[in-house]
Amino acid sequence: MLGDADAPRHAVVLAPVMPRWDHGSFFHQVAEPLLTSGHRITVYDTLSLLRDGDDLTALVDRWGRHLAPHADGAYGPSPAPDLLVGNALGGAVVQALLTHEWSHHAKVLLISGPSVADDELDTKLERIAAAVQAQGLPSALRLLDEAVRGPGRQPGATTLPRTEPDAGQPTDSEEGLAGRRLSAGLRLLHAADVRDPVRDFPGALLHVYGERSLLVQRKHLATGPRPRHHLTGVPRAGMRPHADRPALTRDTITRFLGAEHS
Repeated sequence: MLGDADAPRHAVVLAPVMPRWDHGSFFHQVAEPLLTSGHRITVYDTLSLLRDGDDLTALVDRWGRHLAPHADGAYGPSPAPDLLVGNALGGAVVQALLTHEWSHHAKVLLISGPSVADDELDTKLERIAAAVQAQGLPSALRLLDEAVRGPGRQPGATTLPRTEPDAGQPTDSEEGLAGRRLSAGLRLLHAADVRDPVRDFPGALLHVYGERSLLVQRKHLATGPRPRHHLTGVPRAGMRPHADRPALTRDTITRFLGAEHS
């Protein structure tokens, strides 16, 4: 949880595929606009509800049950979320959740969250996923680094995060779990298509993407015909605009939230 527990609004963030969960650190660079607009933030590991044999639909159904308000209007200890945020895989899950009526009361922020995966995107993701078994996790992480690294950033940005600062080198079992998370998570997006829920969503929605992304690009994003749906490309940014150009990404989010809460 980030922010004041008594904040008047609640933002739920679903994370991208991570070999090892970083406890929400990936979102810290762009959390400020949410916090200053009165949100407390709960960041979830999207893969935490994944079970063997799941496809994207099964994972979305599980998240839908987890996030849905109860009959008395409670959302766990809180009301239904005021803002749904999804990054990469988390963005695809958030978009699929827009079929639920309870989601229509929230605003939606998507950071490189694909609405549709075409053959090109499928091929790139499968190349990384397949490398885990064929070449080992370090090789797969190098391929991932090449795919998500923004223009001008040095190689090596994508690493296997450690749970604790002094955790040392990952054990074989830890590396095996990380590899399974990476390959299974990327394969969930194969032939994904959540354009219809997005087009039918009546609320405010913003897609933020890097204009020089090698993975999720403008052609992979859908919006509805309503004037409250927006697309913003971040110049000179790759798959992770929040890491490549955090200040500009924060400004974009601030304008979106400011317009919606004014």
